[in-house]
Amino acid sequence: MYSAMAATVLALALTACSNENDMPEPEQKLKETTPITLSTDTVKVGVGESSTFNITAGGGDYKLIVENPDVASATIAGNVVTVKSAVKGKTGIIISDATGNYKRVIVKSMYFKMTLNKEVVNITMKLGHTDGTAEVTVTGGNGNYKAVSNNTKVADVQFVKGDVITIRGVANGSTDVIVTDMMGLKQTVKVQVETTDVAFTEEEKAKIMASTNDGIFFDNDRSSSWGTMGLTKDNGMNLAQWDFYGNCIKCWFSGDLTVGKKSDGKVLVNDPWSSNQKTYENVNVEIIKVDGSRVWGIMYLIKDNYLHSGYFCLKKAEAEIED
Repeated sequence: MYSAMAATVLALALTACSNENDMPEPEQKLKETTPITLSTDTVKVGVGESSTFNITAGGGDYKLIVENPDVASATIAGNVVTVKSAVKGKTGIIISDATGNYKRVIVKSMYFKMTLNKEVVNITMKLGHTDGTAEVTVTGGNGNYKAVSNNTKVADVQFVKGDVITIRGVANGSTDVIVTDMMGLKQTVKVQVETTDVAFTEEEKAKIMASTNDGIFFDNDRSSSWGTMGLTKDNGMNLAQWDFYGNCIKCWFSGDLTVGKKSDGKVLVNDPWSSNQKTYENVNVEIIKVDGSRVWGIMYLIKDNYLHSGYFCLKKAEAEIED
């Protein structure tokens, strides 16, 4: 009987232990966190300027990482983040909080107003010519610039290279050139084109007189280093010339070889290989410098509303030196 009672007690004890082991453990609650939210997901800030945005929710103790500090920097005070732009570009800011949450905001550092090194240009060019140009540089803008003239009969855009716009004069008058960047910002350049019948400025004359190389030039034609070159006499007239088997530039004029204006000017330009010969009568000829055997002179005339011009720097022939 004692054995039966002991067995019963043991069975009850084992059953109790089994029931304790089968009881479920209390459920552990996950720590709740608040995701980081911001007042904006993209910050646009002007170059050299500052902008702010707010952290509207999160776990506090916020830290900032700027992906490219060369473009912009960032500081935080409480829940307010201040972004300071340095240069044009794009970067990102990573915000983290005390609970391990992260949030990224995009920063676009850009120009909101285009600036130019000049907004008014004056182009002066010789009558009938279209080689007068002016350059305008974009000093503040977002790149990929385009420029269009409002009147291409007065001035046109010769080319745009990087941030430099080259404007070419066409005829007397005024017009506007509109410069646009990739963001659609616009700026206006006021262009004034004036033509002149003055063949050489004082600066251009000084440059001619500074040369000591033999040569004669007229419009777009120029002498070469081979052939006959010099200042001599021809049928009682002075002749400044370069001649290479008929390929030549020649200028005849009357008067002595002292500084001053001369008379009876005539210019011949001939290229026998292309059967292109041009003769100009009533050419203005002026000696602008004499130094020993070397003579510097300019020649010019207006024909068909076009200012033709040229110059020479030549040595006098031996006979002329003796005279």
